[in-house]
Amino acid sequence: MNFFNKLFSTGDNKKNESEATSSNLNNTKKTIFDFFQIDLKNIPDDSFIEGEVDENIIGENVHVFRKSLNYKECGLFDTIEVIVIGSEGKNVIFKSFEPKRIDFEALKRLIDDLYLILGSDGNNKGKFNSNDKAEYLDTEFYMLFGRNWSDFPKHKYPISIQRDENEVSITIWGIDN
Repeated sequence: MNFFNKLFSTGDNKKNESEATSSNLNNTKKTIFDFFQIDLKNIPDDSFIEGEVDENIIGENVHVFRKSLNYKECGLFDTIEVIVIGSEGKNVIFKSFEPKRIDFEALKRLIDDLYLILGSDGNNKGKFNSNDKAEYLDTEFYMLFGRNWSDFPKHKYPISIQRDENEVSITIWGIDN
């Protein structure tokens, strides 16, 4: 059937295939900022709720902002926390408080896409595999699950994906204000 479509088509299929290929290339993630719908550089904004304010060890104010999302970032996270440290920068944490109801396909896609732009993590872990799922589901050792690209300055924005008993999160450190 495909042969006959090509033989008798009007050329629109080639145009559609070209557009689809172009669209896929445009969706290729190149930096951490390409992963999220929310603009990491321009948050927090008025839609965030300011939480606690502390002082770090060098005397800078540390402000914590939170927001519940009405969608799931990366198909996984429904809460965002922004920690603003003085005027230097901020750390952004996306969280899901339902680790037992995680979408493993979305988690695999996130880890695999990060691997494609960042390479193996600091523990020499690469793409998502069956060991990851086993570690994630292990009731005693779920802390072994995750990825950590924290080698600064190799990674301008260090990133960590982790699970604990009550949440799954991705943290991005050092985003400029």
